[in-house]
Amino acid sequence: MMRLALVITFIVLWATPMMAQEELTLEKAIETALENNYSIKIARNNEEIAQNNHTLGNAGFLPTVTANYNRDYGVQSFEQQRATGDVSDSGAKSQRETYGATLNWTIFDGLKMFTTYDQLEALNKQSEDQTRAQIELLVYNVTAAFYSAALEKERLLLFESNVGLSEERLKVSKDKYELGKASKIEFLQAQVDLNADKSSMIKQLELLAVRKFELMQLMAIDQDSLNFIINYEIENDPDIALSELLDRLESQNAQLLALKRDQVIALNDKKIVEGDRLPEVGLFADYTHSSFETPAGFVLSGNSDDITYGVTARWTLFDGFNVNRRLSNAKIQYETAQYQYKDQLLAFTTDIKTRYINYRNNLDLLKLEKENLSVAKENNEIAQERYQIGLSNALELRESQINLINAEIRYQNAAFAAKQAEIELKYLSGTLLMK
Repeated sequence: MMRLALVITFIVLWATPMMAQEELTLEKAIETALENNYSIKIARNNEEIAQNNHTLGNAGFLPTVTANYNRDYGVQSFEQQRATGDVSDSGAKSQRETYGATLNWTIFDGLKMFTTYDQLEALNKQSEDQTRAQIELLVYNVTAAFYSAALEKERLLLFESNVGLSEERLKVSKDKYELGKASKIEFLQAQVDLNADKSSMIKQLELLAVRKFELMQLMAIDQDSLNFIINYEIENDPDIALSELLDRLESQNAQLLALKRDQVIALNDKKIVEGDRLPEVGLFADYTHSSFETPAGFVLSGNSDDITYGVTARWTLFDGFNVNRRLSNAKIQYETAQYQYKDQLLAFTTDIKTRYINYRNNLDLLKLEKENLSVAKENNEIAQERYQIGLSNALELRESQINLINAEIRYQNAAFAAKQAEIELKYLSGTLLMK
């Protein structure tokens, strides 16, 4: 039922006058996707967090200052014997107030703060690379989905044209039958073939609807209407050189750049662990003001201002070999980051080489299928003329019609496959966003 509803919905939309439909170009689709797609919004938020974290304070360069305040109240009952005589009180109230500020500043921590700042910068750059990688992936997916929908649109136009040919054949066969120049079987067969062609067209309407919905999902458009037409041109770039793609791979591919940052991050982790072997030196300063009032004792009230300052030093001489363990793991992680980069580089290089072969083959195939299509069109025109004047039968006409459809399909497949391979080559080499 859902499938039937989808087909009916799309048929209704397809029947809408073309002037009422909005044109969707590839540039517009990409622009809308970059603006609306949630994966891009998430990536940009992560990038903003990394930028916020890249500060001197987060790296440990700056001091910390804390303020404190305290006020105490008390109730006392006492008896005191003084030189002036006995003194006693019940429910005597006392109070104390203190406030101040404390400054702590680590001025040497084994150079870890410098490495930490470099680490935050590397993480910031990596987040930028990851955002770019996410953008490139989205542009690639949108472009692939756009041309996939365009292919289904071309197929639909082809099937519509085929239905037109079958309708013309039905008209001719009906005229022949009514004039007694053809059998009823030939007329009925033309009707059967026409219905089969209409069925193929309806199925193609469904495929086009599905591809449009997939494109809308990437564009983050949540609506039921498919009231837009795809405006496109298939222009293949015959000048793509394999050597240039491979030369740009390491410097342009955002995923490789992000993996290269992993090596820097792992190396910084190693330096930070090494810093734990050195002493830590800091400065401190403390100011405290206090005042009190109490009826007990010889001093009934008072206040004071205290300032203390100095230097602190700490050096861990033995921690159960934990620094050695952490340093060993950091070295392994750095080695792992190198392996991951080399593995991905090899994978991208292999993909580019194999996809390039596919790209060149599709360009050659496109030339061949263009020639075949021209021959098939001419053959179908001749078959139609021969059938109309009675020099051939319906079977020969139908065969030429099927040959024409197959030639059209092969030509479309070659054209869009070459375009898809071109898009993927640019995506893999990191040049998809380059003008």
